[in-house]
Amino acid sequence: MLDSDTQRRLTDLSADAHSGLADLLQAGEVKAEQWFLHRSFEGRTCPWELLTNDSTENDRLIKEKISASEKPVTGLVLAFLGMVEWRKQKQLMAYLQCFRAGYEKGILCLRHLKETVPGQKFEPEGNFLIVGSCKHIWI
Repeated sequence: MLDSDTQRRLTDLSADAHSGLADLLQAGEVKAEQWFLHRSFEGRTCPWELLTNDSTENDRLIKEKISASEKPVTGLVLAFLGMVEWRKQKQLMAYLQCFRAGYEKGILCLRHLKETVPGQKFEPEGNFLIVGSCKHIWI
C-alpha cells in the first residue's frame, strides 16, 4: 500500500500524463516515430516541441530549453509516439515520461494508440499503463 504523499504524487503525475497526451494528440498533425517535449510553468504551459530521435541530442536540447526558460519550469513531459515493444510485440503506443519540480521521481507511462489518418493522426485506445518510475534529473 502506498503512503498518502506517494499516492498524491502518483495522482499528480498521472494527471499530467493524461492531459499532456490529450494536448499532443489535439495539437494537429503529429508523425509517428518522433519524440516531443512539453514544459509547464506556474499556471502556464508551452506548446509541444519536436525533439530528435537521438537521445544524446535530446538530452542537450532539453537542458538548453530548460535553462533558456523565462520562469522556472515546474513540469516536464517527454513523449514518444510510435512502435514500442510491449509483451514481446511491437505495438503503436505513446510512451511518456512525466516530471514535476520538487518530486524526486517521475513516472513512465504507456498508452495504446490507433491511427485515424495513417502516420499523422492518432487516438488513444484503452487505459494508461504506469510501468515504472525514474529518477528526476531535469527540473
